[in-house]
Amino acid sequence: MYLLGYDIGSSTIKAALLDAESHKAVGLIQYPEQEMDMISRQRGWAEQQPEVWWQNFCVATQRLLEQTGARPEEIRGIGIGYQMHGMVLVDKEQQVLRPSIIWCDSRAVAIGQQAFRDIGEDYCLEEMLNSPGNFTASKLKWVMDNEPGVFEKTDKCLLPGDFIAMRLTGEAATTIPGLTEGILWNFKEKKINDDLLRYYGLSKDVIPNVVSTFSIQGEVTKRAAERTGLAPGTPVTYRAGDQPNNALALNVLNPGEAAATSGTSGVVYGIVNQPIYDKKSRVNSFAHINYEENFDRIGVLLCLNGAGIEYSWIKRQVARSDHNYNDMERMASTVPVGSDGLCLLPFGNGAERMLDNRNLNAHIFNLDFNRHTRAHLYRASLEGVAFSFVFGMEILKELGLNVDVIRVGNDNMFQSKIFSTTIATLLDSRIEMVDTTGAIGAARASGVAAGVYASLDEALKDVQPTTIFEPQLNFGLSQQAYSYWQSRLQLALEEPSPTQRRTGQANLEKTEELKKEVRQSTRELAATKLQLNAANDFLREIGFSLQNVSNMQSTASLLKIVQKISARLEETTGWDSFEENFDILHNDFFKRLNNAYPGLSRQELRMCAYLKMKLSTKEIARQMNLSVRGAETCRYRLRKKLNVKPGENFGAFLKNLSL
Repeated sequence: MYLLGYDIGSSTIKAALLDAESHKAVGLIQYPEQEMDMISRQRGWAEQQPEVWWQNFCVATQRLLEQTGARPEEIRGIGIGYQMHGMVLVDKEQQVLRPSIIWCDSRAVAIGQQAFRDIGEDYCLEEMLNSPGNFTASKLKWVMDNEPGVFEKTDKCLLPGDFIAMRLTGEAATTIPGLTEGILWNFKEKKINDDLLRYYGLSKDVIPNVVSTFSIQGEVTKRAAERTGLAPGTPVTYRAGDQPNNALALNVLNPGEAAATSGTSGVVYGIVNQPIYDKKSRVNSFAHINYEENFDRIGVLLCLNGAGIEYSWIKRQVARSDHNYNDMERMASTVPVGSDGLCLLPFGNGAERMLDNRNLNAHIFNLDFNRHTRAHLYRASLEGVAFSFVFGMEILKELGLNVDVIRVGNDNMFQSKIFSTTIATLLDSRIEMVDTTGAIGAARASGVAAGVYASLDEALKDVQPTTIFEPQLNFGLSQQAYSYWQSRLQLALEEPSPTQRRTGQANLEKTEELKKEVRQSTRELAATKLQLNAANDFLREIGFSLQNVSNMQSTASLLKIVQKISARLEETTGWDSFEENFDILHNDFFKRLNNAYPGLSRQELRMCAYLKMKLSTKEIARQMNLSVRGAETCRYRLRKKLNVKPGENFGAFLKNLSL
């Protein structure tokens, strides 16, 4: 008897098969091995194709079954953990209408900020525990405003985990914790957030059916079974966002407990027993996976952008190529607490929400070339990230979260004894490292509604720490080093931010960029105007001639007009004038072209000019008195003559030629 769990990330799909009786993982798989592509059509945008998630989900499932040799009909339940805050829109046939706007997309920030002001900050925080911010509801409003055709076809708005469950079962559904991710839940009234829907002009019909986090949420369809290799009728019994699910995997369910991770970024997810919020919006509060039991389990999420990425940077840039993290840990352990005065601020990975969205960049203080070594840099780097965690935890304490136990996975910075004991010492807490993953946690959770386990406590009863870090360092020295770090942080916060210091320069650069764009547009407009003026002059001339013909009724005059048109088509002076003016506007384009490729015909030069002006094939054909096929043939031969590589953009090639 098995349980199947998934962790649907923005990078990869992780799947785990659990022996329900022994509670042991019999198979783990990750697919694809390379990170999934992210679409960024504009700055600040981040999208992914949901159907790609589904395809990778199917492959991961097939490979897991093949790896373990498990019989699909022996799987009793399926649990799904997924990337939070994404949005998938489907029509009435459950077809995806556009790429998913995922968690790190920032296009809806302004919409959420305006809603925060208009609805009322106190109301939003007291009723929703958060600003509408850049969450799912605001992203849906963005689609309504900017893609009305897509919005009109939208039947349901789903989270990434809801979409995968729908593909498995054919049922569109979501959960209360999922609604809180999108700021679509009213914590005070314990129901869907009608006020925000009304403000955004959204219908409640777009929200799918709400099911319990632990429940029979649907069964694998015959079609999904064919794609995945699972048995038809296998129940989907659990779903949750990645951070609540990771906390569950670590058996973090009760007040006073917290889950933490320090990968590229750092996260602390602590549990409280009443709705709380931060007036400065430095943290976010969501319903935890066991919220529905008494409507009183809230997960408070703190994120640190500058965490593991700082230490990996130190490894790449400072450590010798043959040194791994174990070597760095060993060397750092030879340095005393406080790193002999060397101090690092790790905030070099963008704006930090816990610092009021300031982007401080990273800083190194007190570096002494005669005293400090690589080992000092390693320890100061570990301490800098540890201190930032402590600083963040103090924010959580301000909100009433008193942490006694911090549970962590075994695949991030918490593997470092220096790092973990520094945090444990300063917080006077115990850090418990557990050998588990989000996918294993989802598998365990799926067994509750499937009837394999009588309760969640039973499902998690053997989640035990493999390593425990307790306050072991000299508290006085640790506190002294942390106090100094805080003083450096305070000075950095009081200084004008790097963005503010660069404002003048940035404005100048932006002005120059705009000037370039204006000059480019002026060139293109001028070139077009040259053509239009010449064409207008010729048409006026023909008009006068036709007027005379109508008066004279002369066949001879008509023949003269025909001859004039033919002469115009063969005329070279007009092209010479165009070529001269085009060179003026485009940095001696024809001169450069003739120097680089002597012997080009006039037709080929004209083709280059029109391509430079970004005319379409149809427009070029009309300008050159060719058929569309003839224009395409001319362009093909010209690519060969200029040795433009296959796949290389011809317009970009010509642009580089004229720089």
